[in-house]
Amino acid sequence: MPPDDVPIEMAAALNANAFGLLQLEGVNGIDVGVDDTDAYTLRILVNDPGDPPAALPESIGGFPYILVAGRPQLEQAGIPDQKTYGMPGTDPIMGGIQLAPAAIVDGNVHAGTLGCVFHDSAGSPVAVSNAHVICGAVGNTIQQPAPQTDPAPPIERLGSLRQCLAPDTPSLFPGGLVSGFFDAALCAVDGARTAKVGTIADLGAATAISSPQVGSVVRKRGYSTGVSHGVVEGTLGAYVALDHDGSPLWMMLGQVSIVMIPDLGLNPEGVWSRSGDSGSVVVNESNEIVALHWGGDGLRGYASDFAPIAFGFGIGL
Repeated sequence: MPPDDVPIEMAAALNANAFGLLQLEGVNGIDVGVDDTDAYTLRILVNDPGDPPAALPESIGGFPYILVAGRPQLEQAGIPDQKTYGMPGTDPIMGGIQLAPAAIVDGNVHAGTLGCVFHDSAGSPVAVSNAHVICGAVGNTIQQPAPQTDPAPPIERLGSLRQCLAPDTPSLFPGGLVSGFFDAALCAVDGARTAKVGTIADLGAATAISSPQVGSVVRKRGYSTGVSHGVVEGTLGAYVALDHDGSPLWMMLGQVSIVMIPDLGLNPEGVWSRSGDSGSVVVNESNEIVALHWGGDGLRGYASDFAPIAFGFGIGL
């Protein structure tokens, strides 16, 4: 069922009540999903549905809701990178492999996944990942793979940071979290590196850029977990994004949630994602890129619609 089929009144009830609900202790998010009859319903994400927050209302704008276990958390990781293709500095550059800022701070590297390589409006290759993975000052050096020495060898340079789309709208509530629709970053790919535009490791060539639909089967490749399979189960989500220390960082709006398919043949790691998978692109069964993964809690992943990200960056396949 596509998001456009969500009843307007239900979407309006979510939008009108999301900010207030997310102020309640123990509420991690709210979205629209489906119930066990395959009908659209509102869903509230909590740590433990068996022990729900005491202050929850009886309904949301007159609509009933269900409780879902969900705790969105940003997924950065350090080194080593056990799943990156090739040796450090070995091309071609493609989606699904590790990248990181060049800086090593207090001995720590915060790495994530290069989602995919695209063409910018001038036809040059550019890489997309998460803002929380590689953003800093425009022009900062980005490495592939993550640096293990400071300074890193020139052969490991991927390019320079070009643009970030990150939550920056002040909270409606005093002292609340900033909010936004995207956690995305764009990086140039230097001419010294050979890149495969639209290719994702282990997933092959992307066919197009589209938007996620509830009920669709999807895949991603994060450098930490490898390939994982899931189903888009929530849309129009408003989620509290926790940083890697578990502290509330952002309020992400208009998001989707993806639940892991419980099949060890499809998901041998037994999870949808792990730390380090942030920045992975999510593709559907037609190999269309539909979302940009930014966080997870093991069972579920949380991602942004990729079509508006591509439009904002002016990129394509």
